[in-house]
Amino acid sequence: MSEQTKVTGIVLSVYPVGENDRRLTILTKERGKIQVFARGSRRPKHPLFGVTQPLIYCEFMVTDTRNYTYLNSAECKDYFYFLKKDLEDLYYSSYFAEVAEYFTMEGQDERNILNLLFVTFLAMKKKLISLSLIRRIYELKILQFAGFGLQSFQCVHCGNEEHLTRISFEEGGMLCSGCAVKGQGREVESAVLYVLQYVSSIPLNRLYSFTLKEIIDKEFEWIVKRYFAVQAGHRFKSAEMLECV
Repeated sequence: MSEQTKVTGIVLSVYPVGENDRRLTILTKERGKIQVFARGSRRPKHPLFGVTQPLIYCEFMVTDTRNYTYLNSAECKDYFYFLKKDLEDLYYSSYFAEVAEYFTMEGQDERNILNLLFVTFLAMKKKLISLSLIRRIYELKILQFAGFGLQSFQCVHCGNEEHLTRISFEEGGMLCSGCAVKGQGREVESAVLYVLQYVSSIPLNRLYSFTLKEIIDKEFEWIVKRYFAVQAGHRFKSAEMLECV
């Protein structure tokens, strides 16, 4: 007989199944990303209706069968209401969730990315820095956790830690002045390099604790946008909504 298991996590996405069911993708502390079916949860008066929505944090009681995992009950810990009051916040948070779903795997320890989502949502709530800067910091950090981090402290060719002047998006990191022959890569200002290094090394609880001068901010965001596009190799649906805000 199948036993119930408790998992805790954030609902990344929800899809309708049949007439009354839903399929949830949940990023959990215990089991990484999981797919869970919630039978009858699309009925407005069903006990699971309110806890099977995107972008909520819950303790879920699930049952594993041979083929599927089913949701039995859930206790919501945080609905993240502040993310849904403003359309721009909703678009950005949906994008962060979609990116997290893309870069996580079932059965793997994904607590770093789960914690990254938490601190990102908190930064959105505090509104101390722009959403566009939050996005680029998030993209750079999630690539690091997913194994595609930018090598910013040494040359990707020779390992030299000095005179890092250019970046190769395809090779995943910085090039020293000796290796960047014939204008290879894109030139990176020392101030921007410092920001790239800072984001890669700072603890999550301090990740969104800085602002940038406009000229540095624009260059940093351009570089991360390009690097993320090359390394991800995927077009996210929610990114199209961000182009409209």
